[in-house]
Amino acid sequence: MEEQEERVLNVPPITKYMVVALIVVHILLLMTQDQTIVWVMTNFAFDLERAGQVLMNLDGQGVGYLVTTLTTHMFLHHDLMHLVLNAFMLLAFGAMVERYYGAAPFLIVFLLAGWIGAGAEYLTTPAGGEGFLYGASGAVFGMMGATLRLLYPRFGLQKTMIFAAVLMGVNLLIGLSPLGAMLAGDGATVSWAAHAGGFIAGFILSLGFNIRTPA
Repeated sequence: MEEQEERVLNVPPITKYMVVALIVVHILLLMTQDQTIVWVMTNFAFDLERAGQVLMNLDGQGVGYLVTTLTTHMFLHHDLMHLVLNAFMLLAFGAMVERYYGAAPFLIVFLLAGWIGAGAEYLTTPAGGEGFLYGASGAVFGMMGATLRLLYPRFGLQKTMIFAAVLMGVNLLIGLSPLGAMLAGDGATVSWAAHAGGFIAGFILSLGFNIRTPA
């Protein structure tokens, strides 16, 4: 019993540092003035309209901004609840990914699932659509997707597929209904597409990793 509890509380280092980074960024933003927060969101959140302009022009201008915000948007959160949910889920699922796949696969899933999640949000946004995407949700759903491969040997195909179906069903229900706007608040919405894109990316990426026995 004691060994089991110790393993639960002993979060792997990269997962722990990533959660700390999310928290520190949010605290720093809480300590700044409103105009600074607006500047940060404008320059480091993923701007769907500007991303469209960069991709349409294809002249190289704005590519640096696009690549940067694909990563930095994951460290910005709408409010404390948004941060807490992502941090908690990252601790739960990210820890499994790091324990059973390793630190490098954890970082690969975090980054690529976050990038692909942002791409999915862009592709499902009507042409010319405006909005800013921010939050680590795409990366977190990537961690969930990567754990499917770990659940299969223990729970079997049917239960694993039920878990994935329920997760995606709830994601779509919240993201495509007024419930999502109610939960997000302040004119924000829940990005079901980023969640789904990150989840699928995490699962596909996990197929290329070796499962190891955690220490």
